[in-house]
Amino acid sequence: MINRPELLALEFYKLRPFKGSDKGIRYMIQKDVVEIEPEGEKDQTEEDTPKETKTVLTAFIWPEPFCFEVTPDEQKGSKQFDFSEEGLCEAIAWLNENHDAYAQKKQ
Repeated sequence: MINRPELLALEFYKLRPFKGSDKGIRYMIQKDVVEIEPEGEKDQTEEDTPKETKTVLTAFIWPEPFCFEVTPDEQKGSKQFDFSEEGLCEAIAWLNENHDAYAQKKQ
């Protein structure tokens, strides 16, 4: 089980991803900047206007033994969370909830 004290301070994620492993799975948490979908109908004249963005934490999970880069994409799962302490705790909970399903995919 992954616990909050095992992960680094939120400030760490502004600079680089955090990778770890836990009993059959590997995981990574990283900062991403994503476009925010505009609410309402899309106006075609606004295609040239800059898109609004939001900073999020993206958590990835995949089965051991291989690293992220060589594991096939179809064996990985991911989900985005708010870039906040609460979002990091939600990411940890999501990783723990999905642990057994991905550990069983182990090659």
